[in-house]
Amino acid sequence: MSRKYREDARYYYEDAKRRGRKGIDHARHRADDLGTDLVEHAEEAWRETDDYVHRNAWSSMGVAALAGFAIGFLVGRR
Repeated sequence: MSRKYREDARYYYEDAKRRGRKGIDHARHRADDLGTDLVEHAEEAWRETDDYVHRNAWSSMGVAALAGFAIGFLVGRR
């Protein structure tokens, strides 16, 4: 009887290990896909921002100056 329990335990252990590895592999592939999508979206956002700044240079400089002034004002109050 003891041998039967050992064999069953070994079978369940191997099955759980196989399913665990399969789940980890699936999660790793999914994370890689999400990472690739994130990089693509970030690059697209960077290109669009760069194009916008080049088309509207003076407006962008004004917004940056205003933001710098506001940050400086808030930091100076402390």
